[in-house]
Amino acid sequence: MAPPSPRDSKNRRPQHSSLGLRYLLLGCVVVLVTFQAYVAYASTRTAGRTQSFRTSNAHWEPDVLHLNQFNELCLTKGDTVIAWKPNHHVRILKQDTNPDVLLSELRQCPEVDVFLPVGIRSHGYCEDAMAYVKFLHTRALPMWVFGMEFHDSDGKVSTYFDLCPNSAVMFMNHYWDGLDQMTTFPPQKKIVLMPNVEMYELKPTHYQRADYVIAKTKDGYRRITDWYKTAGNNPRNTQVVFAQHTTSDPTATAALKAKTDPTFGAIAPKDWDNLTIFHANGRSTQKNTPKILDCWHDRPDMPLLHVYSNDGPSNDTYWNHFRDKKPWNLKYHNGEFIEPAKFGKLMAEASVILCPSIMEGFGHYINQARAAGALVVTTDAAPMNEFVDESSGVLIENAVARPTWGKVLMGNDDTEFDVTPGDICAAMDKILAMSPHERAMKAREGQQRYFDQLQFFSDRMDDFRSTLRAEMQKRATP
Repeated sequence: MAPPSPRDSKNRRPQHSSLGLRYLLLGCVVVLVTFQAYVAYASTRTAGRTQSFRTSNAHWEPDVLHLNQFNELCLTKGDTVIAWKPNHHVRILKQDTNPDVLLSELRQCPEVDVFLPVGIRSHGYCEDAMAYVKFLHTRALPMWVFGMEFHDSDGKVSTYFDLCPNSAVMFMNHYWDGLDQMTTFPPQKKIVLMPNVEMYELKPTHYQRADYVIAKTKDGYRRITDWYKTAGNNPRNTQVVFAQHTTSDPTATAALKAKTDPTFGAIAPKDWDNLTIFHANGRSTQKNTPKILDCWHDRPDMPLLHVYSNDGPSNDTYWNHFRDKKPWNLKYHNGEFIEPAKFGKLMAEASVILCPSIMEGFGHYINQARAAGALVVTTDAAPMNEFVDESSGVLIENAVARPTWGKVLMGNDDTEFDVTPGDICAAMDKILAMSPHERAMKAREGQQRYFDQLQFFSDRMDDFRSTLRAEMQKRATP
């Protein structure tokens, strides 16, 4: 075959050019489709892992909802007995309950009763006490129980101490209210102390009067055990139980309500691309809320932040910054009451939750943020950094210890910490530099650790019940 003439080649050039353009366009389409398919796959893969993760912890749902119920009752039922019952039930008894019913309940002596006076039935102490009530299968008792006389059908008169002389009593921090000094308090009755080691009010006598001390954090365990090692500090041979702790999960209540109440609305999935930031400090002034507001004032490029607050310094800071013009990226909700399911929905939908605590006895709101599956930001100081590390959240660096002037029994100017607005902004910049996938995976790891700690706490409470039961049997033996 004769080679093509220059003229033939010239005549065919437009055809080659047209064909090349087609291939080029086709290649672009293939690349685009492939890229879109990959994005869809990656998204599905992340969602699939999240769904698989949720399914893997689904067996905890009844217990978490039960714990949520305990907390709601603790906050709303006032000066009552709150008793654990099998099959995820709760029993509430008032002082004017039928005397026979009340006596019947109080005769069911558990290994330990939790003393919870009405004056401390607030969010923090309800979180603490109700976890013990649930996982120790016990009761929260108000002060009136210990001062009442109970008459049975035979006319016999008994006090609580007559009914349950061998059940231990658990005290929350320094709120003993003279109960252990009552003349009817049996000398053999064991005392369990749940301390927040950073509290100024806790004195040596509290620790030396206790037979068991529950440590809620690694930092607390270290401080308590070191203190007891000092000569003369442990006259009762007090045992320290490293139990950690757990927290209710409002997002579980929200998920249940979304399933059962059409008016509640669906819970939107977390958006790891377009971040929504959440912070709630309630009345607490120990969460660095003003400095969060300072950060958002200095950085109008930050993502949308919702702040739910009801304390004076935060409110003053907001209006000092934004009196003349409300920022587009900050929604400040001052003094708004939010019912538990709605609060849980807000947490469930938030992609990032800010928890820059100054101090913590445990860290319930940090733990709730983990349970919500959010990317958690907290202070890089103990015990806050026991909840979060670089693989499960973001730490606010450069925390500086505040002086406590010798007021903390087990502290040495190392229980309260300050961070700056710039430190908070720097932590946010780390998040903004992450890929959506990295954000989601850190949050997923944090959420898993919530359930891991829940399992650990449940196991330790089982062990502690066994220890106390053996003590009860020993004391009951003539």
